[in-house]
This record gives sequence, structure tokens and C-alpha cells, in this order.
Amino acid sequence: MDLAVALEAPVRSVYRDLEAIEEAGFPLYTEQIGKNSYWKLLDTFKKDFPLPLTTTELMSLHMSRDILRIFEGTAFQESIESLFAKVKASLPAETIRYIDNVSARLKVGFGPPKEYQSFREIISTISDATAQRRQVEIKYTALSTGRETMRCVDPYQVWAMNGCFYLIGYCHLRNAVRTFVMDRIKGLTVLEETFHFPEDFSLDDYLQTAFRVMRGTPEVVKVWFRSSAAQVVRERIWHPTQEIREQEDGSLVVSLEVPINYEVMSWVLGFGSAAKVLEPSSLREHVRQELLASLERDSFEESIIRRSVQRRGELSGMP
Repeated sequence: MDLAVALEAPVRSVYRDLEAIEEAGFPLYTEQIGKNSYWKLLDTFKKDFPLPLTTTELMSLHMSRDILRIFEGTAFQESIESLFAKVKASLPAETIRYIDNVSARLKVGFGPPKEYQSFREIISTISDATAQRRQVEIKYTALSTGRETMRCVDPYQVWAMNGCFYLIGYCHLRNAVRTFVMDRIKGLTVLEETFHFPEDFSLDDYLQTAFRVMRGTPEVVKVWFRSSAAQVVRERIWHPTQEIREQEDGSLVVSLEVPINYEVMSWVLGFGSAAKVLEPSSLREHVRQELLASLERDSFEESIIRRSVQRRGELSGMP
């Protein structure tokens, strides 16, 4: 009864929880002291238990396998599987069944992942170079120009974002910190030279001028969303600078301070007709041109199909 009062829970719920702990393989026993009964864990079990982990911590470890499954084919996903196997080997069978049963009720899902197998060695090698503070020389193909260049880089950080791996480091070719997409690195050599990691470098500060990944000069962007999309927009934090203004008709106006690039355009276009760029005019024009190009491409493809069908009809009528 005292336990129920302390936990502010019904007595039946306390008993149910105690039974669940027993079913999980934890050896509980009751001890009568005066008029009170005390539930205790066997001292021998406390000493023999290999890891000081709570059930919630074990469940979190179990669920982390789902989170890292998006990186299948990399050392990170394999390492968490290996770690979990070691922890599992040290637990009683009843505890394993209990954790599997509870964890099965909570799953973490993601969109389609990348295929990492082809550049898993690059990810592992750069991760090691980052830890050892050793410079790397990379053969890199730029996304914007398609040109291949050799870069000497001080690898500050390996960063995973939206299912992609990035290398963030000081580029000696550009004399500035740059972001490199891992799967665009076509060659890699770890150099003997070491580098000093700047104490004032912060990934959060570095990404302040990015919408997602691509950095640039921030501009004030204002986008109107119709009421049908308002709930979805309202529920998410799209950028730390965002401000949302509710409109009388249920629509929203979202203001952000972000660079104008493909990522912002993709975000707006992803809402279709439910979004309209208010500011700046340059972004509104980019979105308009993208929609026109898509419409023209669809119209061209439809005309090709119509001509192809017409041609087949003419040929089928030939004697």
C-alpha cells in the first residue's frame, strides 16, 4: 500500500508491475517486517548481474537497432548488432523474452535508405582519421559542377543527416570549412600529417546558415500554406529561425531565415498547390520555373505518346 501511495498508482497496477518484473527473470522475494511486507531483489543477483542497466535502458538499446538499420552496410550498424548480441548473451532467457515482447510494440521507421556497401570503407577510414586527427586527401566530385578535384582536408566530423553521411572539415584547397557528401568521394588516402581541432568549432554554429545541409547566405523566406496543410506544417520544426503566423481562414504564413537553394525549393514543391512563396521574389520565380519545366516535360511526353499511338493505328490499317 505504501508503494502505491509513493508512486501515486493503483494497488493493482503496482502488483501487476511487480509480477512483470518477476516474469522478466528478476528474482524478487517478500520479507515481512512487522506489519509491512517488503519486496526485495536477491543480493546474489545484484552481484552477478553483468551490466548495471535498467529495463528501459535495455529496451532503448534494442530500439537503437531499428534506428541504425538505415545505415545497413556500415560499421555503425554492425557494431550496434554486435553490442546487442554481447549484452543479450549475459541476460537470463526470461529477461530477453520480456524485452523482445515489450520492444516489439514500439518500432522506429524511416524512408528508403541509401546503399552504403560500396563506400563503407570510406566511411570507416574517415571516421578513424577523425579520431586520430590525421589529414586525408580525397578525390571529390562536386555536386554543383560535376568536376573532380583533389582536396587535402582536416576531417573535423562525420555527420549523418536524412540517411546520408557527410564529412565536415577544413578544405585546404578552398581555405575554409566545407561539407563533403561521402558517396561522392571517389578516392581516399590518410596522410601522416596531423591537424589541430579548433576548440571554437561547433557543428550547430556551422549549420546555422543551412536549411538542411547546403549552406549559404540566409535570406528571409515567407511561405503561405493553405489550411489543408496547416496542421502538418504546424507540427514540425523546419528550422530554428522559423516563425508561424496563423491566418483568419486557417492558413499559415511561415517565415524562415535560410539560404535560397535546391533544398528550400524541394521543401516548398513538396507541398504542391498547398504552398505559395510570398518572399523573396527570386525564390518564387525559381519555383515557378520548376513547375513550368515539369508541365512542359509532361506535355511533351504526352504528345510523343499520342503520336506513337496514332502511328501504330496507321500502320495497323495498312494492307
